[in-house]
Amino acid sequence: MLFQRNNIWLSKGKKVYLNTVRHDNIDYLLTQLNPDHEKSKGGNSNVFAVKDPNTEDEYVIKFCKFDIDNAQPWMKTRIARFEREIDALQTAKEANCGNVIDFKFSEYKTISNKKFHFYVMEKADLDLTSYLEAEDLSDQMRFQLCTYILEGIQQLHKLGIYHRDIKPDNILRVNGTWKIGDLGLVAYREPDFEIDEIGERIGPIGWLSPEAMNKFFNEGLGKKNTHGFDCKLDEKSDIFQLGKLFWFIFQGNIPIGQIRRADFKLKDKTLYDLILTMLRHSKENRLSIQEIEDGFKTRYSHYGI
Repeated sequence: MLFQRNNIWLSKGKKVYLNTVRHDNIDYLLTQLNPDHEKSKGGNSNVFAVKDPNTEDEYVIKFCKFDIDNAQPWMKTRIARFEREIDALQTAKEANCGNVIDFKFSEYKTISNKKFHFYVMEKADLDLTSYLEAEDLSDQMRFQLCTYILEGIQQLHKLGIYHRDIKPDNILRVNGTWKIGDLGLVAYREPDFEIDEIGERIGPIGWLSPEAMNKFFNEGLGKKNTHGFDCKLDEKSDIFQLGKLFWFIFQGNIPIGQIRRADFKLKDKTLYDLILTMLRHSKENRLSIQEIEDGFKTRYSHYGI
């Protein structure tokens, strides 16, 4: 393995034997997760497939691509966020959260004389984006899919963990079970330190909550927050993103602007009203995750659950 052009790469040819990581005296072999290496690169990480030589089980390995020992201040923030992601996954595993991607182990590896932190997790069969594109789902199946996702986010919230990056690409199916993945932007109810940078965009474009937009446009040097707009992302930010995701699951577009009943194609006013309350601009007016679950339960019989 080597580090060049600000990314971690697998060795080729006679040096493929270098593509390993060691844990508990077992050497796990790494291969490309995707033939297109560009798709294995993120802003702060690289991902690969990794195999247990004893069981032949295949997992996913994620590297933070910043040298632990020689990190600039802004890199240290990214490393801290990666370590918090690991902590959140470990916490979810210890709490037996069945709807959150399963954490296996974490270690460090030296590559090109640089030290990188990595962790290993279970490998998904596909993500929600691919699933919705490939399958012609009934309304009942779409509703049930929402309940699985809701359960996963609720499991995290009970642990005081907020995801803040809810989108179809981060909802993963593993052996038939839908799970919450990519906890790279998580925050805690009682953080021991602040990782978010001033004015940083937290979350994916198109899925941002109003307070995430406020943070991006109103925080930082030279920016004025004259009216004291809310720039803090918390559990109610997850609720807003969930509302967008549920809407997307039912009809394939993202709700923006002035939303009307006619915009929601499903003939279920109760469900429309429920999702609409999740999408309220002021997070004080959004439902809690428990209220959403209670609302969904009133529709179980309608959808044959």
